[in-house]
This record gives sequence, structure tokens and C-alpha cells, in this order.
Amino acid sequence: MTATMTDKELIQEIRKVRLADLSDGMDALGLVNVGSMNTNMRPLRPGISFAGFAWTLKLLPAQKSFQACSSVEEYMQNNGKWCSDTYSYHKLLKSEDVTDKVLVIDMGGVAGGILGSENTMLYKRLGMAGAVVDGGCRDSYECNLQEANVFSTVRTFHHITGRVSMGGTNIPVECAGVTVHPGDIICADDDGVLVIPRTSAEEVLKIAIEILEQAKNSCPAL
Repeated sequence: MTATMTDKELIQEIRKVRLADLSDGMDALGLVNVGSMNTNMRPLRPGISFAGFAWTLKLLPAQKSFQACSSVEEYMQNNGKWCSDTYSYHKLLKSEDVTDKVLVIDMGGVAGGILGSENTMLYKRLGMAGAVVDGGCRDSYECNLQEANVFSTVRTFHHITGRVSMGGTNIPVECAGVTVHPGDIICADDDGVLVIPRTSAEEVLKIAIEILEQAKNSCPAL
């Protein structure tokens, strides 16, 4: 289907309908379960809802071990070196307009806290809609105090050091059972996370709006 809406128009309209309606729209097009992330992809707290365009990140299992340190100072130095490589994608985020983008991270479910209170605050300042990680988020309490929009498959206290390393940015990734391409639309609410291919999004939206209107007619409280 040829796109007739700008990205801004599309995401504004998608945010007006329920995730359930969008899922029904996918089903109506024969895309049953195509974009449905695993049910272990859950929000950090109830009530998180967002939609945006995928900005993808691939992390790989660590190819080297993290050596024992003789002091806290040595640990902090070595940990900083590890993080400098893994979090190198922050330079890209800061150099681009990432408004209405959703950071989608494929780390294969590793229990490493790639997301935490510091970087989720950065993403919020940059205007990102949220973050979705097939892997870990730590500092959960602080993230919730800051109202970070995060979905993850793992809650953890672990750091990423010694666990994962950089794999690539803005490439197709596998996240909680779904192949996500840069620019796909990521929709999330208490029910879970849905990925809508950009090429199908306008058609899905049209059907979802009609379904929602019918629901409003039968249930005026909506």
C-alpha cells in the first residue's frame, strides 16, 4: 500500500486508537500473530502506553570475560571501558532527531540491565516515546519514579559488563519473538507490545478506527 500520510500524521492517529483495535486490524489483514511480542514482554508499571517508530539496537553475547579487579577504582575504570563500547549508540541518538522513536533492543533475553534510571532519563529528554528490550532493565524503582516508558522481558540488578557487547544499530532485529525493522511502528500498553510494519500501518489504522467506532456505538463509555 502506498503511503499517503506523513509519519507525524500516522503516529498521531495511531495513538488515538486502542492497541486491541490495532491488533484486530492486523488480524483482518491476515497478519495474525505476525507482530505480537511474547507475553513475557511487560511494562515496568501499570498504565504505560506509547507508540512510535522503531530505532533498533542489536547486542551480542560478550566475546570476552570481565577480569577480577583488585580495587573499586580498577572496577570502575574497567566497567567504564566496557560501557563506553556498548553504549556507543548514545552518540547516534544524540545526533539524530529521535522524537517519536521507540528504542527496540535485541539482547536475546540476557539478564543484563542495558536500561536503567540514567539512560532512560536521557531518552525522555531526547523526545523518545519509549524503550522495549528483550532483556534487562535495572534500577526499576528509580525508573518508575522518573516515569520511564519501558517494557522488558527481564527485571534484573545486573550490569551489562561481562554479559553483552555492541552488535549494530538500525538493522533488523529479533525482539521477543518478532522481527523488527527500523521504522516499524511499535505500540505498547498494559496488554503488551505490537509491531506494525510501516508498509501496512495505514491500512491497519483504517480498520482499527472503524472497529473502535463500532465499539463506541455499542459502549458509549469508550
